[in-house]
Parts: sequence; C-alpha cells; structure tokens
Amino acid sequence: MPTHSISIRDNLNETYSDIYTPEALSALSALAPINKRIKEVMDARMKRRASRQEAQTRITFLDPDTTIPGTSIKVQDARDGNFEGAVIPPDLQRQWIQGTGPAAKPNAPVVSSIRNVAYALLSGADGWMFDGEDALGQITTMSLDNQRNLKLAIHKDPIFLNVAERVAAEMNRWAESFLSRKTITNWEEQLNFTTKIFRARGLHLDDRHIRDADGVAMAASIVDTTLYVVNNYRALQQAGASIVLYLPKIQTAEEAGVWNELLSTLETHLDLPVGTIKVYVLVEQLEATHQLMEIRAALGKHFVGFNTGRWDYINSVSDAMAWDRRFVNPNIEAITMTYGYMRNYEDRVRRAVNTPDVNGNFALWQGGMEPNIPVGSEAGVSASMAKAVAGAEREQREGASGKWVAHWKMVHIVRPVWEKVGQANQLGRSFPRLTYTQQDADGLILIEPAPTDIRGRAIC
Repeated sequence: MPTHSISIRDNLNETYSDIYTPEALSALSALAPINKRIKEVMDARMKRRASRQEAQTRITFLDPDTTIPGTSIKVQDARDGNFEGAVIPPDLQRQWIQGTGPAAKPNAPVVSSIRNVAYALLSGADGWMFDGEDALGQITTMSLDNQRNLKLAIHKDPIFLNVAERVAAEMNRWAESFLSRKTITNWEEQLNFTTKIFRARGLHLDDRHIRDADGVAMAASIVDTTLYVVNNYRALQQAGASIVLYLPKIQTAEEAGVWNELLSTLETHLDLPVGTIKVYVLVEQLEATHQLMEIRAALGKHFVGFNTGRWDYINSVSDAMAWDRRFVNPNIEAITMTYGYMRNYEDRVRRAVNTPDVNGNFALWQGGMEPNIPVGSEAGVSASMAKAVAGAEREQREGASGKWVAHWKMVHIVRPVWEKVGQANQLGRSFPRLTYTQQDADGLILIEPAPTDIRGRAIC
C-alpha cells in the first residue's frame, strides 16, 4: 500500500489502521528522507569496527579540536558544557525506580497481551520503560501490537481499564502474601502515577513492514519513534506528562546527532517546540563511554540522562577487544559494576551527567538493572532480595538518582532504598570533571585479577 514516499506490506495498513493513522503515515513520509542518512551512518559503524579489528587498534577519544561529525558542535565545546541541554521536566525529577518490559505478548489477543501494561502502570514504579527493542522480539507484528497496547493504555480505553481493574486485584493478592500489605489502594489513581517511557529500536535495525520510496527497508528507529509519538503525544500532554524515549545502542556522538535530527524533524512536523521529546540514552557500548559529553551535546535539548547497564556493555567491551588475545575476561559473575572496566565506565557516566551545560543544567544518572525476582525457595528468595537491596544501596551512594527492575514484583522491594534517603534526585552532585588521558582510556578496558576458567575465556 503506497503512501507518499513509503509502502506498507500486505494489508497491515487496514489491520492496524488504529496505528497507521493518516497523521502517522504523513509523519513517516516526512521522516523518510532520514532513512538514507541512517543507513550511511550504520555502514560507517560496521566499517569502523572492521578496520579496528583488522588493524588491531583500540577505541580512542575524539580529537578535541575537531567537530562532531554531522553537527556543527566542536568536541571541546561539548566537553566543556558549551551547549544548551534540557531542563529536567517535573515528571522526570523523581525516577527512583523504573521498570522495564514489553507492552505486548507474542501471538496473544489484546485482553491478554495488554495485561503487561496494566502490571507496569499499577506496579508503583516511578517510570516504566516499555521496551520495543530487546524484550520485544522482532517477530510477526509484535512491534505493532506493542504500539496498539500503549495507545489503548495511554488513552485509557475501556478495554485497558477493564483489564487493569482485574490485574490490580491479582497484584494486591500477591502483595498481601509476600509483603503483608496491599500496594494498590485506588487502581484508577494508581494508573496516573507511573511515567510512560518508550524504548524504540536502535539505528541498526530495520522495520519489517515499511519500505521507503527506493524500496529500502525503513529504519526501525524512525518507525517506532514516529508511531509512538504521533499516536500518543496529545494524550500525554493533556495528562501533563512528558513524551519520553529511551534510545538504545548508540555508539558515537555522530549517531546521537542522527537521533537528534530525527526527533527535531518529527517535532517540527507536529508543530511542537524542538526539545519537547525527552530522551534517556542507554550506555551499552564501549565507544560511547569515550564520547559521553559529545553525545549529550549532540542530543541537546532532548537529552535528560544516561542509564548504565551490565550485560550488553560487557559484550561490547569483549567485542571491541576480540583482536587482542591478551584480553581475557574473568568469569562472568566476577564482572560486577565494581569490577575494573565496569567501575571506570560507571564513574565516567556519573561525571558526565554532573557536568553543567551552558545554562547550568545537569542530567540524570539512572542506575543499572536488577534482574532478580522473588521466585524460588524461601532461602533463595531471601538471599537474592538482600543482594538486590545491597546493589541499590551502592548505586544510590555512588550518585544514581534511581535504578531499573526487570519485574513489577521488585518495585516495592528496591524503591525503599531511595524513599529512605528522600531526595528526588542527585542532579548536580559534585564529582571531578571528565579527563581524556591515556590512563582514562586504559581504565575503560581494565582487567583485574579474578577467577578465570573456560567460562571466562568463552566470553571473548
């Protein structure tokens, strides 16, 4: 079905007419020209990686006297905070706990699939990142089911409200058995508590349903962002809520600049002020840790914070150093956030967000993922919950304004760590400014003594 400069396969425009609305299709057409730029930047990414592997060279910091590719921003200006960043909006000022998970289930009817959203918005989390990327699964039309469920929930469609009422009762039964108290007193009011956040797919992925005028698959980042924003921005703004995205897999400031172009073009198309859409960036790549201030500057008024993590970042470091046979990771359980290169990565993130921009604005650091959930033997659950709380306490002490959990049952277990402290956030906490020395670069791939056997070597 051709629509201006795009085409949609099969009859999906009819099956998902509530998502592929005329307004959404118009916006997709307006953003289609960016598809070529994304493909060029992703080609450059792969060539850069291949070149480093072939030449056996390490990732380095940018030359401070150069300009961030694709922008007019000088690297040194970015590092010095000589750019205009974002003012953190009210609903992002306190994000002690953010949950994460998809808004849909595979091959499930809406009344079953949308339960995911109900659990999220009734969880008591300050924010919920509805995952359109890693947790979603790039199968069939699940990306569209994800969009549909979010639209129904954000617009408070009766289909969603009926499900939410039933889910609230189920969640309270669990809470009474595990926490000895209900966690939801008024389910309708509770639905307004959690900030809705959407994680679009990264620049490296294509959408399986849409092609541009040249017959090239449309970048999934364009499709996901456009469909979510166009279908929901009015309802979010009417509710006094921000339009918030999580951006995954960014490796360079140039890539951040492409995202900035995408967001700004969409805002202009919708007659929204540039900077209306706010974004967190997941720091999942070793190369990104060499360009943190540059990424902040490239995203400008859109950027509100960095999020740290573990699994993807470990893989990124391993991939970047795969050419060096001397680089051998220890066993995976040893590579915690306090280990060698992970510790230095986290430290650079917290220093980057606490560097002021030209107007004195700081950004947020959202800590890492807590993967444990209270399932298993009594002893096992007790041990894992103690570990989860201890991890949250460490991140709070180190300067994080909050963290992630992977399951709604963890919200009321981990959130009290920040409740006890009582600070909405840790914006502007004093840390040394970032430096860009060889010692800094070495620290980002620092291997420290730890148990190593075949499991550790298999990571490389």
